[in-house]
Amino acid sequence: MKTHIFIATTQGLVAIQNITPIDDEDISSVVSVNGTSTTANISGSYHNFVKKGVGIIQQMFGACSYRVDISARIDQGNSWQVAMYLGHLAQSKGLLGNGEVSQGDTVICATGEVNTTNYQVLAVTQVAVKFKLALPQLEKWTQLGAKVTFLLPEANQSELKNDYCLLIKNLEQAAATLPHILQEQPLASIKNKKLVSINSRRLIAGASTVLVLVLFFGLDEFTYTDNNHQPIANKKNASKVEPTQKTHLVALLKEDKTCTQTSSEDIPLSSQTFAGSALNQLCELYLQTHKSQVQILLVAQDAYTVLPLTKSPQGWQIPLPKNRLSDRSYFLVSLEQILSEEKIEQLRLYRETMPKPNMLTGSSLADWLEKQGVEFVVYSHKLVVE
Repeated sequence: MKTHIFIATTQGLVAIQNITPIDDEDISSVVSVNGTSTTANISGSYHNFVKKGVGIIQQMFGACSYRVDISARIDQGNSWQVAMYLGHLAQSKGLLGNGEVSQGDTVICATGEVNTTNYQVLAVTQVAVKFKLALPQLEKWTQLGAKVTFLLPEANQSELKNDYCLLIKNLEQAAATLPHILQEQPLASIKNKKLVSINSRRLIAGASTVLVLVLFFGLDEFTYTDNNHQPIANKKNASKVEPTQKTHLVALLKEDKTCTQTSSEDIPLSSQTFAGSALNQLCELYLQTHKSQVQILLVAQDAYTVLPLTKSPQGWQIPLPKNRLSDRSYFLVSLEQILSEEKIEQLRLYRETMPKPNMLTGSSLADWLEKQGVEFVVYSHKLVVE
């Protein structure tokens, strides 16, 4: 099942077909029409919507530039911003469809501009026209068996009333319409952040675990050891923290300008934190653990990424970021029991209810894990630009 995101315009619905991270500061973000070299006139505005300082996409999803394919030109305005944000969020979870709707899929059509400082959704013009043009297609998709919602700013509520319509006033409410918001989730925390919506109560539990690759890291692994310090752990099971003595973080470093020849280096550990690693020297990183540790989760601090790692003969493979233009911080959660896909999705939701990714701390992550009744250790590490 896919989630299809459409931008509601005065010319009809425009599908977000694909989003590809470019992650090169020398290349501007671009909006392409139908996968061709033809670019939409909003490309410049979209680039600003991405970049740090004035935009939000790089800060939330990691890459410094993107290519977005849409189904038709959009030449002006900023009412595409809510839909574009939802497109990035859906893409980060492996949910984004290409606009070709099938039975059981989710369809979200949206109009709204975003205040990139406080994430509020701002009023836009000609909402009634946009909905009128979209309505025949919404009805067709409903008959097909898709779940269909039309999002519009709360500030435009006097202009349009229809069963398809859902009012939103911030990005958190918009995010709550994606299928990964589980019905059994602790809605009290969402209500506290004013995320109550009709759609969030209809959504299906059990979205699949997603490997969010290009958002935060790239592809590699490491190891280390230190017997004098214990990372954050489940205090109720302190006697079972012994495997942390056998945890190693290892970096493979360049011996020349490329990674054809490397040397291995243990990364020192102090309390719960591994020493920072210089990005320009790194070729690979691995976490090696005691055999009792059966799952490792990477939880980003500067993005909303939650990524289960893959184990190789060298250890747990930790991806390196393609974007090596800024420091990257993250946690590694070492577990003695495997968290279910549903629990991992709940952890993602817990992250996304935070207005900014960097609000997550080691203590708050440990508190959440403790409530899941699992035995764990939380490490932190920083990749440093020099």
